[in-house]
Amino acid sequence: MSGVRLAIDDLNRHGGIGGRQVELLAYPIGSYFLDARQAAALAVEAGALAIVGSNSSDLSMAIAEEAEARGIVQVTNVSTAQDLTFDSSTGRSRRFVFRVCSSDAVMGGLLAAFARNQLGARRAAVLYEVGRTYSTRLARSFVERFNAADGTRVSAEFLYLALETDFEAQLREVRAFAPDVLFLPGSFTDATLIARQAELLGLRATLLGADAWSSPLLFKKGGPSRAAHFLDHCSPPADFNERYRRTFDQPTQGCRAALAYDAFGAIAAGLRALGPLRPEELDAQLATTRRRLRDAVAIADFAGITGRVRFDRTGDRPTGMAVMAVMPTPGGYGTRLEGWVGGR
Repeated sequence: MSGVRLAIDDLNRHGGIGGRQVELLAYPIGSYFLDARQAAALAVEAGALAIVGSNSSDLSMAIAEEAEARGIVQVTNVSTAQDLTFDSSTGRSRRFVFRVCSSDAVMGGLLAAFARNQLGARRAAVLYEVGRTYSTRLARSFVERFNAADGTRVSAEFLYLALETDFEAQLREVRAFAPDVLFLPGSFTDATLIARQAELLGLRATLLGADAWSSPLLFKKGGPSRAAHFLDHCSPPADFNERYRRTFDQPTQGCRAALAYDAFGAIAAGLRALGPLRPEELDAQLATTRRRLRDAVAIADFAGITGRVRFDRTGDRPTGMAVMAVMPTPGGYGTRLEGWVGGR
């Protein structure tokens, strides 16, 4: 939400769109999908032209169902679920739903390519939470891409339950498998616990993670003795991070705010393409205006603060991902941008 506020402030400070100031309507959605769906319905009834959000894939899915049914654009910033923009029940893309981040399938595939090509890994293990959709999809896409190369690479999967904190049994099995890399597609909390226990067991595989590792708390209570790597959706510009910190008195903590800024940017680009809107186009003809905005967003192509923003035919953004290295330091661990995979 804060990233959207910054984007709207910037836009309005420079005259708005077509001589009109843009108003942000904020709807809290909590953590329950029915609340998210209700928030989307309230936005539609209030006359909103588009919706930005949510940070959660499950909540974004509830919003997407409402957005598609009511014909209002939704652009999400960090919801990675593969079927957010594609409705598997109908076999068709959700025409009104877009995202400015990568999907789980893309992320897992890019990480596998990084493990093979940059780290030279030939054996990979994956340790993930059974029943968690995010982790399962990442694990599946990673394994499929890792094994797809030339038949000389081998992978193995190991599982744990929700709220589990003792991973010794699984890590002993991982150690016996002797992987070059161990992918942990869970939260930074799980990654920290597993990394500490793996170190105590003498497991020397290079640890890999995905965007859920993006937190200043990663490895704060201990971690690996060598560099670990994770993928993130962007590397926010330093001036954006500093402005965010000054404005909200807190750090950006990854890509959420920057991607929210660009999610609104896609809507703004679509509105500019429509030209000045007459009063009736925001009232009696609002449904038509929303459909026109959808078509304009679908062909938007602009330079955002996280890179080039445009959408493919499914509403996903073709983009690479940042490779972040987490290095042991005398004071703990430091994170730095190591490079990019999949282009920019």
